[in-house]
Amino acid sequence: MKMKVTKYPQSHLIIITDSGKKLIIDPGYFTYQSNFKVSDFQGADCYLITHQHPDHLDPETIKEVVGDKPVYGNADVVAKLYEVGVKGTEVRDREDFTIDGVKITPIDLPHFTKLGVEMPQNTGFLIDGVFFHPGDGDKAPDELESEKLALPIGGATITLDTALQFTKDIKAKMVIPIHYDYYKADPEEFKKMAEAFGIEVRPLAPGAETTI
Repeated sequence: MKMKVTKYPQSHLIIITDSGKKLIIDPGYFTYQSNFKVSDFQGADCYLITHQHPDHLDPETIKEVVGDKPVYGNADVVAKLYEVGVKGTEVRDREDFTIDGVKITPIDLPHFTKLGVEMPQNTGFLIDGVFFHPGDGDKAPDELESEKLALPIGGATITLDTALQFTKDIKAKMVIPIHYDYYKADPEEFKKMAEAFGIEVRPLAPGAETTI
């Protein structure tokens, strides 16, 4: 299955499947600090939210963005959505669901700060078994392989070295770097590191797309 992936600031992606279904992941507030508007992200077939931090779930815009379209997230995300007047559907770890024939597998990952303080519940999404978005996860889940990956390369507990280890552990062959708008990291440097191990890295500017 081919997908067109368009990257926006932080961890925000639009995925369009070869059947024409549009999925949007983590439309956070960094998007609107750039030259993008809420209307650019309305009308998707579904929205997937990994966790409640505003760089992934912007409480000021999420209701206008999603309208009456389905929104999926873990229990913590659903509770946050409820606070801002959005009805969300709760997902559970490793329990598949489908959106118009597209299989989505939610996968819980730890989410910690450098001080070891656990952060809000974080759930990644595996799309049709081949493309994984881990939210703010910094360690590959057990017993999971994904050929293609959107990967945080900057964060409180994320370095280029730990990002590379995540990539190896999940056995990814292609990576789209994400989550380096606040915690600065160089996607071109990560590309050089990964290529030494035969891993393709595709850095994308905001609004740029690639087919995977």
